[in-house]
Amino acid sequence: MLLLCLQSLARYLKWWLRALRPGANPSAPLTWRRILFLLLAPLLLAVQVFHWLGLFLDELLFPNYRKVKIEAPVFITGIPRSGTTFVHRTLAHDSMQFTTVSTWEAALAPSISARKIIQLALALDAKLGSPFAKIMHALTARAAGDFNQIHAVAPDAPEEDYLWLLPAASSLILLLAFPDSRYLAQTAALDTLPLSQRARLLDFYEACIRRHLYASGKGRRFLSKNAAFASWCPALRQRFPDAKFLLCVREPSEALRSQLSSLAPARRLFGTDPSGQITARLFETIFKHNYEALLRFLKNAQPGEVALIDQADLRNAPKPLLSAALQQLRIQPNDPLRKQLDQLTANHQTQHR
Repeated sequence: MLLLCLQSLARYLKWWLRALRPGANPSAPLTWRRILFLLLAPLLLAVQVFHWLGLFLDELLFPNYRKVKIEAPVFITGIPRSGTTFVHRTLAHDSMQFTTVSTWEAALAPSISARKIIQLALALDAKLGSPFAKIMHALTARAAGDFNQIHAVAPDAPEEDYLWLLPAASSLILLLAFPDSRYLAQTAALDTLPLSQRARLLDFYEACIRRHLYASGKGRRFLSKNAAFASWCPALRQRFPDAKFLLCVREPSEALRSQLSSLAPARRLFGTDPSGQITARLFETIFKHNYEALLRFLKNAQPGEVALIDQADLRNAPKPLLSAALQQLRIQPNDPLRKQLDQLTANHQTQHR
């Protein structure tokens, strides 16, 4: 873990210093918006340092987290903009069976130590009428801005666990901030990473799951949603032989257009790729790689291991499709999930251009 910590902090520092050099990166010219982000970027690095301190503190205070068994986890992945969030938040209603990470846990508390501190602070805040919680909700809504049109953000909502990978400098969202990083592009195509780096990253992710189960999910199955994990599926299967996979896909050109639309607010925030052309080429390459990776994974799937969900079918008939997928994976929904499935209706709306 120490080696990954040092490598990750070094990557952050390298990306930041390179971004400060005029003309060093054509995809991120030094506009006023880019300069503003780079002035604030050291805060991002400082947050990761605090995260790592919490993770190392876990080794001293909560060493038994390493003994937690990860049994039959469920991974929701596939192609971005293909219904992964909808599927994730639907299944998350079954809190008797599943446990999943929330926004505040993923962003603020990847460590057990940080989670305990924040939970204590929230308990004290509740006794005072929850002024801090109200401020955080308001700030989250304001900071989300345009992102809420793409992916609703709330502190307590089930969230994609890509935020867990920020301390490891391996979250795909960072590719929008530092688009010239070859390493970040490789994390979206995991099989292109050297074996040693791949193993360290998977060790880190597995430890994050163990920490989560230790802190709040004992006796339940871990439910993961990460639309950037298409190329991770073989490695996740090897790590967790009893895992189940819900793979969401969509007609490729529609999926890519939707993805590029959803990334526009992030490009504006980070001040990168003003025309969007570099991002389009980059994500076209990533999409091609991941569609091919999913096809290979499906060809090698065992019965009851994988269910494929097409976004068009999901829109037209969400209840029968998800019910059939759960049955295919031999997952029995509890009452809260059955009630949620009964409430699902067809939806043809889209917010992307």
